[in-house]
Amino acid sequence: MNNVQFIVVMVTCGLYALLFLIGLLVGLYRIRKHNALNARLADMYNDPNLAKMDYDFSGYDEEMKHVVSASGPDGQLTIYDVLTSGAVAPVDEGIEEITGNYKPD
Repeated sequence: MNNVQFIVVMVTCGLYALLFLIGLLVGLYRIRKHNALNARLADMYNDPNLAKMDYDFSGYDEEMKHVVSASGPDGQLTIYDVLTSGAVAPVDEGIEEITGNYKPD
């Protein structure tokens, strides 16, 4: 009976060691993959030429290009850029008329 217990203990320890090594390798692989993804994202989003961010703005028109390129090195816009963008006085679309019957509860 002593030999059978010894064999069971050795097989159990071997399986535990194998599973531990597999877990360690998978963890290291995931860490390496995560670091590679973070490096790719850092290279993509830390571009010094911020006017070239075509991958972030699908509606990147000429006016936005002017505003981004006209901003100073500290990121400040001039009053001309704010006034020409129309952000101060939005376009009046007229009065919206709501029709229908009121039904109280």
